[in-house]
Amino acid sequence: MKSKADINVSPHIRGSALIAILWIVAILSVAVFTATQFLFIELESDSNAASLFRAEQLADRGIALAAHPDVEPGDPILVQQLSDSESFSARISSEGERLNLNTLLENATFDRIVLEELFVDWGLRFDEAADVVDNLIDWVDPDNNETNLGAEQPFYLSHERPRHPYNRPFRSLEEVELVNQFDLVRNANPNWKESFTLLSSGKLDLNEAPAELILATCECGEAAAEAFIEVREQMRDGPDYQIFESLEEAIALLSIPPDFEDRILARITVEEAVKRLVSVGRFGSIAVERVLTVQYTGETGIVQQWTSRRLE
Repeated sequence: MKSKADINVSPHIRGSALIAILWIVAILSVAVFTATQFLFIELESDSNAASLFRAEQLADRGIALAAHPDVEPGDPILVQQLSDSESFSARISSEGERLNLNTLLENATFDRIVLEELFVDWGLRFDEAADVVDNLIDWVDPDNNETNLGAEQPFYLSHERPRHPYNRPFRSLEEVELVNQFDLVRNANPNWKESFTLLSSGKLDLNEAPAELILATCECGEAAAEAFIEVREQMRDGPDYQIFESLEEAIALLSIPPDFEDRILARITVEEAVKRLVSVGRFGSIAVERVLTVQYTGETGIVQQWTSRRLE
């Protein structure tokens, strides 16, 4: 028998109550689903953070080995596969394998040709290369006198850049891209920074430098630079990992004319004291690169620069 209450509740009200209950169930379902997704995201985030931290540890292990005074470039200990998911690869190179831009501009009277030849090799016309070098000189020199087709304060003021040029040596390679017309170089070679440094002792290290920088610095022929690299690689591949120990030995291989020797010798070395230590640590699909630039005095090193980045 139906109660009086049942008789008084209309079907419309009962239907509304059912819909309300269904809405509540739906809202609770969404809330539970959302909470579950946030939990998964949090767990995944924690997992990625742990993997990143492990990759950083592995990169640091490579740096520690590379910094050891008894470890030489090319030592097998610098590359290790610790497990299926863990590895690191480190290398020791000379900071002098790159051109020191501040040093070249400081001695621009004799050394601007190095930059001009390099920029031309990258695709600039000679007049464009000369104009870029003029602008670089004006950025670092202490005066306000334009160098040929360079640019000093009046030019930058006319382009609403009242703080430029800085009239001091460059403090970072990023700053170089602020120089008038340097976009010509950047467009010709987007990887131009790989050829320059501000941290070396100032001379190009013939034991490490690539052929294109040797070609520009030593004012030698392309064939001579490539032949030099071939001999150098043969020395490295030998059982004792030999390097050039004297400039005279290297100069002889490059066939530098006697009249040019004094000028060229002032730009090169075979004993760069500043080293670049690069280590990549990998954990699963995550990789981290550490780069340490160290100024050595005997076995004592002073860190000049330290950078870290996650590799994509």
